[in-house]
Order: sequence, then C-alpha cells, then structure tokens
Amino acid sequence: MVSFWVYDVAFLILFSLGIFWFLRRRRDELSREGLIFMWRTQFGVEAIGWFAKKFSGILNRIKYLVIGVGVVLMGAMVWMLGQTTSIYILHSKEIVEKMAAPPIAPLIPYFPKLFGMESYFPPFYFTYFIVALAIVAIVHEFSHGIFMRLFRVKIKSTGLVFLGPILGAFVEEEKSGFHKKGKLKQMTVLGAGVFANVLVALLFYLLYVLFFFSSFTSSGYIFDSYGMTAVPLENITGFEDVGNLTKVLTESENYYLDDNLAVQLTEVNGDYLIAYIEAPAILAEMKGAIVRANDVEILNVDSLREFMESQSPGDRVHFVTEDISTPHQIYEYDVVLGQHPEDSSRAYLGVGNNVANPRGFIQNFLVKFMSFKSSSTYYTPTWDGEFVDFILYLLWWVMVINLLVALFNMLPLGMLDGGRFFYLAVLGIFGSERIAKGAYKAATYLILFMFALMMFFWFVRII
Repeated sequence: MVSFWVYDVAFLILFSLGIFWFLRRRRDELSREGLIFMWRTQFGVEAIGWFAKKFSGILNRIKYLVIGVGVVLMGAMVWMLGQTTSIYILHSKEIVEKMAAPPIAPLIPYFPKLFGMESYFPPFYFTYFIVALAIVAIVHEFSHGIFMRLFRVKIKSTGLVFLGPILGAFVEEEKSGFHKKGKLKQMTVLGAGVFANVLVALLFYLLYVLFFFSSFTSSGYIFDSYGMTAVPLENITGFEDVGNLTKVLTESENYYLDDNLAVQLTEVNGDYLIAYIEAPAILAEMKGAIVRANDVEILNVDSLREFMESQSPGDRVHFVTEDISTPHQIYEYDVVLGQHPEDSSRAYLGVGNNVANPRGFIQNFLVKFMSFKSSSTYYTPTWDGEFVDFILYLLWWVMVINLLVALFNMLPLGMLDGGRFFYLAVLGIFGSERIAKGAYKAATYLILFMFALMMFFWFVRII
C-alpha cells in the first residue's frame, strides 16, 4: 500500500499548512493556554439547544442509562488498568521482547510502524487519525452540550482546540451554573460524552461487519503452526542443522525446531521439549495461506479437510500458498503426503491453526465481538484491493478509538470526566465532602502511581 503512504504523508503536510494558515489568519480570535490554542465561536450552540429541546423526552428517559454506562466503563477501565499493571510487574521481560512500545504509547499517526507493532495493529494513517479524532471530539462534546442545555446550563461557546496539527473540540459551559445542579444531573452531563462514544463505536462496528461481508470473500486457509508434540528430554540423542531448521534426533523418530521453538533449548523448564512432528509441511517449510491444492481451490479449513480426505498417504500434491502480509506473493510446493499419526490410512500434511484461549471476561468478550471472522480463513477483497483495505481499516480505527476514548475518559482522574464523576458518586453514597475529596485524591494518586510503575518496569527492561 505504498500509494496510500505517499498520499497520506502529502495530506499530513497540506493539513498542517492549512492549520498554520488558519491560526495565523484568526490569531486575534485565539486564546492561548500553554502550548494549546483555543478558538471560541457560537457555531453549534443553536444546534445543541434545538436538539436538546426536540428530544427532551428521550434524553430525560435515558439519563439513568447514561450514568449506568459511565459506572460500567469506569469499573472496566480500573479493572483493566489493575490487570495490566500486574502483568507488567510479573511479565515485563516477555512483553518487551514481543513489543518494545512503552505501556503508555501515544495514539499518534503511524504508531504501529514507529513502535514495531505492525503485527498487532493495522496501518494507522494520518487520515484515519484526523477522521476518527473529528468524529470522537464532535460527538463527545456535542453530547455534553445537549445534556447541559437539557438541564438549563448556559453554554458560553463552542470551539476548537489546536495542538500543532492535532485538533480537538470543546463546549464551554458556565461553571457556576453547572456546579449548582444536582449530583444526578452533573453525573449525566459528565457521562454523556462517553455514552455517545460507545454508541458511535457500536455503529461503526456494524458498518465494519457489513462492509467486511460485502467486500471480502474466503480465499484460503491460514496455518500458523505445524503439528507439534512434547518430546521427553531423556529420549533426545542429539541435534542437527537442516537448512533453516534444527532436527531433534531420538532413537525412534525425528522432530524439528524453527527459530521460535529453538528458544526453548536455552530455557528448558521441564522434562519435555515442544517440537514439530516430522511431517510433509515442516519438511517443505511451507508458509503463507494455502489457496490451492492441485487443481482444487482452497477457501477455508473445511475445503482443505475435504481435499485431504480425498487423498491417500504417499500421494504427491502441488500446493500453492499466498503470503498474508504481502498479498500476491505466491509460493509453490510439491509435497508427498505422509501418514496421519492417529490413523495410518489417512493422508497427513501437518499444518494447524492455533485457536485463541481467552481468559477472563474482557478477552472472551473481544473474541465474541470479532467471531464473525474465522482466524484460520484467508480473506481477500472482492474489488479494488488496496482501497477496500483502506476503508475497512478506517471503520476499524473509528470504532476502536471511540471505545478507547470512552474507557480512558472514565478513569477517576482529575483532568478527565471520570474524575468529577467519581467524586460525585462517592459524595452521593457517603454524603460527606471530606470523604469524597479524600477518595478522589486517593484514586488520582493511585492511578498515576500505576502508570509510573508500568513505565518503570518497561524502562528497566528496555535498557
């Protein structure tokens, strides 16, 4: 997708020049707070008021839902932060080996490429960043404003925030009027922004699924592993280099290691060594997604299984695979099928796909969320490939960033919506400002300490 990278960098330059021109042209209308420039306007104030009046009945009925979603998001984010901190403390070495990015990695354009995280995230173009940021900011702030007007809080202005080419939006209320409202109304206003972001995330999830099914088709079987087994260390008689593999010698059978499994040789923690079974796929060093076997088109695991059931041990098969990271990169292999370890009458290739074993509610939820796609199926666009991928990733990033903003914004930190939301919740439960302020400060310091702790363990491992 080189063409899109070129286009995107050009767009970044032009957009930055446009922002510079805008700021220079309207410099008399700007106010500055540190590195941030703020441009205030009355644009959108009337629209917010109209929306609040037009849909006042619905908005009043969902205020408890808004608060409930805010509570759930806060609980989920605090729990995930605690889990992440404990994982970094206990397994920081393994994390840094797989992913060098810091635990608090900035969500900036091109961050997967900058931090070596391309295997975990799709490309993140500047175009995605600006579109997602605009949707997130407008929806979030507009929702705050709607509930402010619903509860008769005066809106002084709306506007844009500039930090270089990075834009944000704001709705500026009359602070004294807002703080005079009851706890329930204040919490509703504070939770309205993240509630809207969750709704937008769900909307773009539906668009993502619909676009995927309308623009992609099954085109192959992805294997990410060969047949493996545990080899008792006492049975191993030696090792031998064979091309890019290491042969594990035993008295009865041979096994194989590649670069990933060979790490075990220096870190054996038990009585067994995990190695690949001596099978046709590993001996041929097959890689990619299987798209054809002889003259049969392989679409998914079912079509590969049907083909293999029609073959016998000793049959020679011409397999064609495609590199999933570099589409249209084709590999061809002539393979003699072996005997299945569990049934010698069945043909055996020796490839597999590792199925994710989710742990806990969050991981299970994410697996269910993306279960419309099979991890073992290779999907290809049904029309203009690069542009289809571009749109699909755009929908994905808008969905994900809305969800991330909703979660992060409900952390009980002073500078976020979740800070005062938490304070008001504690105040409502205990009825004591002293307890509420103490809990608010304690939560803020605890969260900042957890962030610092993760960064410390990451820094120690990275150096």
